[in-house]
Amino acid sequence: MRRNITLLFALLSMTLAFGQGKYGKYLSSKKLAMVYKSVKDADKEDFYQQYYWLVKAEQLKTYPHLKEIKPKVLYEFVKKVNPQNLTKKLDDRGKELRETAELSLNQYFKNKNLENNSVLMYNLETYVDPSKGQYYTKVDAEKIKELVPKELFAFNSNNRNTGEDTTYYLWIDKKKDDFNIVNIIPEEKENKAFYARLKQYLPSYKFSKYVPSVKKGTKTDRTDADYYYIMPFEQNTDNIEYKTKDFKTFELSQYRKAGDEWKGVEKPRK
Repeated sequence: MRRNITLLFALLSMTLAFGQGKYGKYLSSKKLAMVYKSVKDADKEDFYQQYYWLVKAEQLKTYPHLKEIKPKVLYEFVKKVNPQNLTKKLDDRGKELRETAELSLNQYFKNKNLENNSVLMYNLETYVDPSKGQYYTKVDAEKIKELVPKELFAFNSNNRNTGEDTTYYLWIDKKKDDFNIVNIIPEEKENKAFYARLKQYLPSYKFSKYVPSVKKGTKTDRTDADYYYIMPFEQNTDNIEYKTKDFKTFELSQYRKAGDEWKGVEKPRK
């Protein structure tokens, strides 16, 4: 039976900048494929890995409901779900399979036979994951949601071995042009005041496992414009709304007991 699991991620200490590495400047898999002859042995795994990430992102882009999402955002989804599988970590059989896959890929690059090529994709999958034991997850295109236009996204990976779904949240810090995987549920150690107030008003409250709704603060109010207001999925039970600017520190803004009206939270006394 498939389970749906939402992982709670702390903000990564390292931002996910698009265009990392020697081949990060290539934003098109076709253009990247054309430089295969100049790739040095030491750079091969970076080259083929970048090609894989680009191809997978381009496949996501073909879905009609994702056409407005920038390619670099889809690229970050793929990169998060399928991190690089380094050659030095492979066993002898894995290294052999990788070498064979490379020879086949180079033939397709040479002949520019890249479109709708299932054999190329098979060899590409073999190169990046020879044992078929690492890339058992994929981005679920149907579950990608833009929560705040061009700023906050939810995306899922599906584990084909266990049937489990994992939900991630990608926040684009527009002021810094940084891509970050963030925790949309407050981390308890860093938000003791938040949880103290939540316990005060709704002592038995449990966060929903489903994707919440998110909206930005009032644009015309400089003290509010930078906030993201998060409301967990409605389930006809107690619910809350809380806000954050950086997905590190959160504040409770209002709450509602089941069957009651929404109530604002009093400002903490000084």
